Amino acid sequence: MTAIEIRPATLADAQTIAALHVSCWSETYTSLAPAEILAEYTLETRLAQWRETLDGAGPQQPPPNVFLALREGSAIGFSACGAQQSAILGERGYAGEFQAIYLLKKAQRLGAGRGLMRVMAQALRERGVEWGSLWVLRHNFTARKFYEKLGGRKIGVEGDWRGVPEVAYGWRDLGLLIDPPPAKPW
Repeated sequence: MTAIEIRPATLADAQTIAALHVSCWSETYTSLAPAEILAEYTLETRLAQWRETLDGAGPQQPPPNVFLALREGSAIGFSACGAQQSAILGERGYAGEFQAIYLLKKAQRLGAGRGLMRVMAQALRERGVEWGSLWVLRHNFTARKFYEKLGGRKIGVEGDWRGVPEVAYGWRDLGLLIDPPPAKPW
C-alpha cells in the first residue's frame, strides 16, 4: 500500500484544494443536494474561497487550519478545522469544529480520512480545544458511518443547510482521534 502524506496547506495549494472541493462535491452530493446548490460549486467560486481562507483574510479569526492529503504526490483530499461556528454546538461545549473533510472516491478507505481527522484533532488541541464537532448531511450515510467508526457520537442536534437536513456529530475527547484505541476483533 502506498503511504499517504498529509501536510499543512499553503496559499500555493488554493487551486488544488478548489479543484478537489468541486470534484468531491460532484462525486458525493449529486444525489444528496439540489442541483442548483451543486451548480454554485464552481472552480472559480471555490478558488476565491480557498485563496481567502489560506491567505488568512477570511472572516474567521484565527483562520482555520487546512490540510492537504497526497498519495504518490497527487492531491487526493483536504480538510479544515477551527473555532466552532455553530452557536448551539458552542453552547454545548464543543469549542472546535471539523469544518471540512473531503476525499476523492478513489482515495477513500486508504487511511487518508483517518489521517486527516487525526491532524485536525491535533490542531484543535494545539488551540486548547478538547471537544470537537462537525455537521454532516443527514442522508450521507457513508460519511456518518465513518465518523461513528472514529468514535463520533450523534449529538442530538439537527440542522438545515439550505433546505437539506443535517446532523451534528461530536467528540468529547479529541485524544481518541489522535491515539485511537486498538480495533476490536470481530
